[in-house]
Amino acid sequence: MDRESAATFEPVRSDRTFELVLQRIRQKLATGELGPGDKLPAERELARQLDVSRNVVREALRSLENAGLVRTRKGSRGGAFIEEGSPALLSQALTDLVTLNAISLDDLFEARELMLEMVLDRVARMDPPPDLSALEANLDETVRVVEAGDSARRIPLAREFYHAVAELTGNQAIVFTIDAQTEMIQTYLRRRVTDMDADALLRSRREFVGHLKNRRFDAAKAELSSHLKRVHNRLWSPSPAG
Repeated sequence: MDRESAATFEPVRSDRTFELVLQRIRQKLATGELGPGDKLPAERELARQLDVSRNVVREALRSLENAGLVRTRKGSRGGAFIEEGSPALLSQALTDLVTLNAISLDDLFEARELMLEMVLDRVARMDPPPDLSALEANLDETVRVVEAGDSARRIPLAREFYHAVAELTGNQAIVFTIDAQTEMIQTYLRRRVTDMDADALLRSRREFVGHLKNRRFDAAKAELSSHLKRVHNRLWSPSPAG
């Protein structure tokens, strides 16, 4: 439930008021005075507390909204609210790094494969084994969607598949990272290629889930690696992909 935060802000004194307003709000987040769901003071009140113009506050809030840290609502119960965490923040950062040629897509793809292998290595050490019901449900839904020819639904199902794999670890940092990588790579795939061969996709998913159920982790890693290589290679190939 959204709640009005009790956090108050000290005035800022600098020619760089815009950056300092951002800094003050981020400091409140870092110390826990502000958290997800909290409502910031009204624009006029925030400007008064910080002793800056409303235009400066408005610019700072717009920057925070673009960064995914704040969302604004209209209406009588509107205002600026601290956003819940989202993998979109990491995904956008990765996209920017690729766009700036700071990292290559090849390096990103290799990092994704290595991280998923680490996920499976951790799952192999877990006692008792994690619940695979989410992956099994994803497989059942993927079969249904493929048989119905619903190509659009396959994209979110693929995202849910990798999310379910990452969640087996119970580590939210890993889940967020995998989700961000998947979202970014799906963006490239949607722009450049069509769906992967349905039979190949279902075969891979069935074999992967089967290997996990029978604790054949090396085979599961090999199957997932082969599938990822096929998907990643489609970015450089005109042939169908998924």
